[in-house]
Amino acid sequence: MRYLTIVKLLTLLTFFAQNSAFAEKQATIIFDAEMSTINDAKNGSYAQLATLIDDYREKSTSTFFIFGGESLGPSMLSSMDRGAHIIDVLNSLEPNAMGVSKREFSYQEDELILRTYEAAFPIVSSNLYDPISKQSPEGIEAYTLLKQGEVKLGFISILDPVVTEKYPTKRLVITPPLEAVLEIAKLLRKQNVDLIVLHYSTFSPVINQLLGQGIIDLALFEDQNFHSNTYSNSPRHPNNLVLAKKSDAAVIQLTWQPDHPHDSLVIEEISVDLTSLPAKPKVLQLEEEYDNRLNSLLNEVIGKTDTQINLQRKVLRTSENGFANLVTDTLKDFTDAQIALINSGTLRSEKILQAGSPLTVRDIRAMLPYRNTLQLIEATGQQIMDALEHGLSKLESQSGQFLQVAGIKVTYDSSRPIGKRLISVKLNKQPLQPKQIYKVVSLDYLINGGDGFTMFKNSKALTYKQTNSLTLSDIMSVEIHQKKVIAPKIDGRLKNLAVEN
Repeated sequence: MRYLTIVKLLTLLTFFAQNSAFAEKQATIIFDAEMSTINDAKNGSYAQLATLIDDYREKSTSTFFIFGGESLGPSMLSSMDRGAHIIDVLNSLEPNAMGVSKREFSYQEDELILRTYEAAFPIVSSNLYDPISKQSPEGIEAYTLLKQGEVKLGFISILDPVVTEKYPTKRLVITPPLEAVLEIAKLLRKQNVDLIVLHYSTFSPVINQLLGQGIIDLALFEDQNFHSNTYSNSPRHPNNLVLAKKSDAAVIQLTWQPDHPHDSLVIEEISVDLTSLPAKPKVLQLEEEYDNRLNSLLNEVIGKTDTQINLQRKVLRTSENGFANLVTDTLKDFTDAQIALINSGTLRSEKILQAGSPLTVRDIRAMLPYRNTLQLIEATGQQIMDALEHGLSKLESQSGQFLQVAGIKVTYDSSRPIGKRLISVKLNKQPLQPKQIYKVVSLDYLINGGDGFTMFKNSKALTYKQTNSLTLSDIMSVEIHQKKVIAPKIDGRLKNLAVEN
């Protein structure tokens, strides 16, 4: 009788052990993204991120570092090496995986593929497809298995098809994300992963659906402009984690029962301000080496500004801008065009330079980090008006497709419905004629359909006398160097009736 009692007791203890905290599995994920600038004192550096990662790796063997990309461009350094230095620095942090985001296409897909061969870690894009090879692009994985200690995670990363509107690809296509996730999640479940982690870079309500149905277990998203977007107030599944502050990294503690991981998953997330952490010396040295190589070139003073230059996002992407006027005027004169158009997203840095400030090569590279070249085309008045209307369609979200212009005066009303905001366009005080042909200069990005400007595709290309291989930043550097002093100003070429009334 006593023997049977002991057997029963042991059986009960075994049962409770298997179904209690003793059977729990745990993992830690360090997540960050949108780090296009190395050694960034304001928003945190890779060396400070390395300190955070090392700290948690010492605490637990089941620690994963997942990087969300959005970092190969644009930046001053990336405009020169197409993001190679970012991969070099990341290699020193030893990510378990990196998800592809839209800015990985800053310098076209071929440069992204080259970066994958420099990376000592898997770079993942689950719905990026090469129609020639009929599979994922060379060097890019559709998914990957991450193993640390006793934990095995499946990692998926998806792109929204809208990415190709801002960053047109030459041959690669983005397939429907939902179909890709459903297919890959089945494969991962068959491989007995503990959890499926999804990374995404464009907000979508389908993520909540995937989490609610148990297709995936955790979703990771970083958007430094999250709180300024309308979707920030949308319902969100508790396992759909958003990192909204640029200087923060997420530390995500996961606990679950192996026999029912999705339903038992408990998530504790904390945001760590990277600027509060010490830098890891080895990584800091690498960052400083890259900085030092370019400082002698970038610190060269090429001119000064007699007026304020304001490149803050809200100002630049919703209204006429003095520095943008200088850029478009320069392009118009450089190519002898009648009209110049550039998308506001071309100009970066978020800086305000006060009147009297010196201008260095670094400033110009920061303002114009993309390696855009000029294209002179023939376009009808209707195409130009369609482009201007398209540029006005996302004013509320401060989209980079808002157009800055030269050669024309544009009147619009931002309070009117989308598609009906353009009021008038005049060239030499005369209305633009829909069927008349005009000489228009813009950037290769826009002419090739970037930011959704499809109306200029297949337009007749024209030649111009100047060297056509110079990038936009090269042209502006020469212009400022020759003038020595610039005075960008607003002259009323873009008039918003909603503001003036």
